[in-house]
Amino acid sequence: MRRYYAILLIIAILNGLHSSAQSNNLFKSVVAIRILTEDSKKITPAMVCITNSKQQQPVLPPLGENIGKPSDNDVFFKGVEFDKNKNWVGPIRMTAGVGDNKDRSVLYGVQPSIPYWKAPVMYQTSGDFTIELPVGIWKISIQHGNEYIPIEQDFTIKAGETKLAKSFTLRRWIDLPSLGWYSGDVHVHHPTNKPGFRDYLLSYAKSEDLHLVNILEMGHHQTGVDAMGHEHSGTDFKQAGFGEKFRVNDGNYWLVSGQEDPRSRFGHIIGLNIDQIVRDTTVYDYYDLVFKNLKMQPGAVVGFAHFAWNVSWNVQNKTTGFPWFITSNQIDFVELLQFLKLNTLDYYEYLNLGFRITAAAGSDFPWASTIGEVRTMVYTGKKFTPDAWFEGLKAGNTFVTNGPALFLTADGKMPGSEIKKLKGSTLKLSLKGLSNPKIGTISRIAIYSNEGLVAELGNKEIRDSIELQVSHTIKRSQWIAAVVNCENGAVAHTSPVYVVVDGKPTYDLKRAPEIIARQIASIEELLREERSKKELDQGIIERLSTSISFYNMLLQQIKKEG
Repeated sequence: MRRYYAILLIIAILNGLHSSAQSNNLFKSVVAIRILTEDSKKITPAMVCITNSKQQQPVLPPLGENIGKPSDNDVFFKGVEFDKNKNWVGPIRMTAGVGDNKDRSVLYGVQPSIPYWKAPVMYQTSGDFTIELPVGIWKISIQHGNEYIPIEQDFTIKAGETKLAKSFTLRRWIDLPSLGWYSGDVHVHHPTNKPGFRDYLLSYAKSEDLHLVNILEMGHHQTGVDAMGHEHSGTDFKQAGFGEKFRVNDGNYWLVSGQEDPRSRFGHIIGLNIDQIVRDTTVYDYYDLVFKNLKMQPGAVVGFAHFAWNVSWNVQNKTTGFPWFITSNQIDFVELLQFLKLNTLDYYEYLNLGFRITAAAGSDFPWASTIGEVRTMVYTGKKFTPDAWFEGLKAGNTFVTNGPALFLTADGKMPGSEIKKLKGSTLKLSLKGLSNPKIGTISRIAIYSNEGLVAELGNKEIRDSIELQVSHTIKRSQWIAAVVNCENGAVAHTSPVYVVVDGKPTYDLKRAPEIIARQIASIEELLREERSKKELDQGIIERLSTSISFYNMLLQQIKKEG
């Protein structure tokens, strides 16, 4: 009998310890999480954040540990190697809070990196993983690019629950590939010279449902240590190689190597779809030579980086070289959207000078929180290939977005098209903006041209899709582009359609003289700086002077026509 009571006592004590342990969160439940897409019915990699719903403290699979400090950029300079273990997660990316450029760009300020993502961080998962969590209410946030509705859902772990299975299904709100539009990011940095690096990037692309990732080797003029403490010797983010031979893919997800070089205070140049890197430090700032050597490579596309926030007059109170570079007529695209910033002010001014410039978007990862947080959507038709994507980019068949979708046609023609019209004729404009409440509620869609605002439509009925039809009278040659704005700051913008009357350029007769004066003043400032140096670089001085001559000739042409 005594033995019987002793056993009961021991059981009671153990039960008490168990209850105490549970109340103190010493015991954890193993939560098996699976993420699927409704269209494929298959498990898919995705970006995830799991937090305690009360404290908003992010925890990390598989042990449920607090994340600590998010990853900094040094991780990506060295390179991340993929681990096929299903519980492996990628580096922890900071998506909210003030960054210091080591964890995320200071240019976000306090805004979320992705307008529709509310969690403080995100990390890459296999879509089929486990995490150990104590009793309580937990929140999971899931993102799979901006064509799928993001998930934010609470789940509860009850006392005594040692195992729990949770399944989440991502649903499309739009299928852009079925309409011939494929996503790309024109500006990503990471080495690809190890198989594990390439596996990581392909897995990352699948997690973000990003079809074409342009991985850029990043050059420097001189060796040494920069302001971030990184030691440079030539280039960073080494690539395995360039050209078609070194492209890698997993289905319709592709990695293609390019360059961000030259990179000086005059600006940063992007070369996409190249066969070899173009780099000569003896004439590093002779950008026209770089443009020429890039353009000699079949299929290469040349762009100006950071246009969204870094152009004309606002780079630490110094002008950039863009007003000079654009006169070469060798710039195919600009990064119109980056770090939540959309620079239509400068974009429209250069369009008003008659330049034809494709709108693109690049994340500048790892200074961005994630690849594909801004996207260049390119029309390739139903069949997607990297070559078709680059051809569409160069042709201007694009819109940029960090959430919504936007479709503009003029007489049935898409952005990038040239349409010849007679003066006084009518152009049929059609604009459709689409979004989802979880991506961003549309506030307005609008069409712009040289003449300013052509038409706009608000969204008083709070619809997910709004359309605008306009009969636009053509008075002279002009560009036409469109934008959709959402209440949370998400945005999309098209490249222009170019309407040509009597073979005349698409510049703006009224606004161009003032714009030209600003370009010349900007270049003259650079000239003064160059001429004040002890060792003059006559090559730079000659190039700047030539660009001023270009603007003076353009001004005379415009005055003659006006």
